[in-house]
Amino acid sequence: MVEHSLDSAPSPIESYDLARAVANATKTGLARRLSTGRSEWPVWLVAGATLANGLLSVIYVMATRHADRPQMLGAPLPFGIYRWSRSLTLVFGFVLIYLSWQLLQRRRAAWWLAAAGALAAALAHLGHGHLWLTAGAPLALLGLLLIYRRRFTVHSEPRSIAQGIGLMIASLTLALAYGALGFWLLDKRDFGIEFNVADSLLRTARELTLIGNADLTAHTRHARWFLDSLHLIGLTALVFGFYSLFRPVAYRLRTLPHQRQHVRHLLEQYGGSPEDYFKLWPDKSYYFSQNQQCAVAYRTVWSVALGLGDPVGPEAELPEFLRSWIQFTHDNGWNIAFHQALPDYLSIYRDAGLDCLKIGEEAVVDLQVFANETFATSKHMRKLRNRFLREGFSTTQHEPPHSAALLEEAQSVSDEWLTLPGHQERGFSLGDFNRAYLNETPLVAARDHDGRMIAFVNVIPSFRPGETTFDLMRHRLEAPNGTMDFLFIELMLGLQDRYQRFNMGMAPFAGVGEEPDAPLHERAAHELSEQMGRWVSYKGVRAYKSKFDPIWEDRFMVYQGGTVGLVRAAMALTRALEG
Repeated sequence: MVEHSLDSAPSPIESYDLARAVANATKTGLARRLSTGRSEWPVWLVAGATLANGLLSVIYVMATRHADRPQMLGAPLPFGIYRWSRSLTLVFGFVLIYLSWQLLQRRRAAWWLAAAGALAAALAHLGHGHLWLTAGAPLALLGLLLIYRRRFTVHSEPRSIAQGIGLMIASLTLALAYGALGFWLLDKRDFGIEFNVADSLLRTARELTLIGNADLTAHTRHARWFLDSLHLIGLTALVFGFYSLFRPVAYRLRTLPHQRQHVRHLLEQYGGSPEDYFKLWPDKSYYFSQNQQCAVAYRTVWSVALGLGDPVGPEAELPEFLRSWIQFTHDNGWNIAFHQALPDYLSIYRDAGLDCLKIGEEAVVDLQVFANETFATSKHMRKLRNRFLREGFSTTQHEPPHSAALLEEAQSVSDEWLTLPGHQERGFSLGDFNRAYLNETPLVAARDHDGRMIAFVNVIPSFRPGETTFDLMRHRLEAPNGTMDFLFIELMLGLQDRYQRFNMGMAPFAGVGEEPDAPLHERAAHELSEQMGRWVSYKGVRAYKSKFDPIWEDRFMVYQGGTVGLVRAAMALTRALEG
């Protein structure tokens, strides 16, 4: 929520660095369990049966000899098709092995292909000996697929499917043209045959469909290479097509103005955190309950639907809404995560099968306590403030809309701040310097004895009654040491007549894994913060904020899928915060 740059404190770390740290802490772990939608036993049963069928088909082709003539039900088939069935059985076997993984992810396209593949595999066994043994397994698989068809609801990306089919057709057409031209250009010495155009097309089609050309014998190295290259091109076309069929639904930001306005209305009724302000930013999409009383503000990165803060809405409706959100994301092939969730709804998350990891603590200053006790009894704060005032420094508060000259001053300060090592614009749970955005928020500036702006913060609403917070906080390179302390002191003293609390943002890893009974992931995060302390002072961030005597509130990352899910969520968060 808050962009830190406290010049008098050790260099603090933002949520961006926390995300990277969590990812590094857990990247080598094993998944404790798969996500709720992927761990249902019927899904495992169908996927396992599909894998077994695929392996059976491959082993059967390798372990048995093909009869010279069709037998039993294969007798009516044309002899060429009969010869083709052996290759088809092998192909369908490998396809079923591949589809077993996609079925485990409950993909609808995989269900259709597995059903078609099972039926085709059964038909491909026509004419083989031991018909019931070889054809019975794919028929049993087909029965399982039909019985549990409602379990497979995850969509694939429609545009990618169309592109994949188009790419497959184009690639096969190219392969056909390549093969026909290649056969036609070959010397007679390569195969001992002089190919015409029609014969070249027919032989290429037979090679690509695995029927083969029994009368072709490569006599030269070039001929053998040509056949291998033709098979490789055909295989590449199929691989691209299959890959495109199973891509998750792509995230496309489509938010209408009235949707954002409705979310604002919900936040005014049910909001409860400073992160709520950024739920209204244009990088968020929204998912609503059927009665429009609950909403999630999210962004999808790398197939992770990353929610900012908690869902908003009446608490009694949140459990059912969360289940519908989980179903929606599963149907799109996305994982779920919530960044900086409050402790209020942890039981609801856990009841829904999600995991919760404490990622830090947020500092909330009681403004009356600060003015009457903390500041009044702190010799250091009073001395620092008096020194700045005595040297001609001051603070000025500016209500929006701002003049062009003021925004130009702030732009100059921001540009200098961005030149400092490790400083860059962020996104998702942070704002970036944008004149249109800054022109809508109050701005408090610190000025030197010449009236020149040397630092500023902008104040934003919290949506928690009686609370406010800030977003951008930037200073010039030559700002005296203690400038931000002076600015904060003046800011909080000036806010006490209008607000009860001032949120100073999260201290990453604060209070994480320090209890003896803390979960394993929290203890791992704590150990990581200790190891990284030589480069980044996490304790320094908390120590700096502690001198303002805040109340510390826990913040959590909510995710699904065990350790692997946590790594995915942390990496997605890192990408989202990069803007």
